[in-house]
Amino acid sequence: MQFSASQLDKIPKNSYVVVEKDYDNEDHIIKKRPTTGARIVADKLVNDVFSYTKKGMRGSKNSNFYEFLSLGLVPNLIGSTMLILISNALNGTFGGRDTMFAKFNGKKMAGGVVLYAAGKWIGNKIINKGVKAKTGIDIDMPYKKVIHELPEYKGDTNTTSVEFHKVFESVDFPRWDLINKMGEHNGNRYEYYDALAKKMGYHGDLNSADQVVQPKIREVLVKASSAKAISSYIWAALGCAIAAQDSFGDFMSLRNSPSLGAKVKKLPKEIWHSVKESTKSLAKTRMGKVLIAGAALSSMFGIVNATKGFKAEKEDKTSQVNYNEKYMEF
Repeated sequence: MQFSASQLDKIPKNSYVVVEKDYDNEDHIIKKRPTTGARIVADKLVNDVFSYTKKGMRGSKNSNFYEFLSLGLVPNLIGSTMLILISNALNGTFGGRDTMFAKFNGKKMAGGVVLYAAGKWIGNKIINKGVKAKTGIDIDMPYKKVIHELPEYKGDTNTTSVEFHKVFESVDFPRWDLINKMGEHNGNRYEYYDALAKKMGYHGDLNSADQVVQPKIREVLVKASSAKAISSYIWAALGCAIAAQDSFGDFMSLRNSPSLGAKVKKLPKEIWHSVKESTKSLAKTRMGKVLIAGAALSSMFGIVNATKGFKAEKEDKTSQVNYNEKYMEF
């Protein structure tokens, strides 16, 4: 509940009032939606191009490590684009069969770059989703960080910027304070920990749920990070192998579409068909079987290992009294 200044003056001094904070102006966990991840990436990319690069080039006193890491998106995108363009640039410089093979391999190279990134993303997501399903821990839980910067010049009033992070991006220093703040905002400081404690098998609310749950969260995060470091690259290799199949050379046969709109409309179906047929072709080879099985097993093992030991140990409720023994009566 929020009060105006005049309303606060009318409240007796000994009264207890809960006043909501303005969370938009301070660090806070944001609600996840299907498009949240894409919006965060888009925000970083826009800032990379129009803000972070300029700040870095002029040696801004407000440039920080987050902006430096975010700028990594730019060379990755430029490098990937150049690799695709160079692979397809020689399509018309040959003749006959050579031109045909150049176009064929150019499509494979483009697909390989895209599917490599897609494979890494899928490998990470599978483990994150599996861990959340079994423990309730959302490794991707996002939060908005509000930065109050120093003025760049006299009269500068634009001194606030926004960064997007993950609550558990640091295993050593998770943002427990934001989890507590979210709970307080909902009326129960330990709301998040109580929910995880129930997932662990505890019945009823614990007196200090955070003290019980936090070490378990850290343990899960460490195991999951190790699993993703391995699994994501196996999935990336699988993506490249799919793109290398001859079936992928027929990708995007859109030249017969009458208009650009028809081509765009047809594109998702073409992508799905090409990936499906290439995966079938890969699965017929020995190496393909190994890659597919390796990707699936690495994800399954990663989830099982990360969540192992998360459940609370069951109490031994069996009686410790041996009724066959004789006891002295007083």
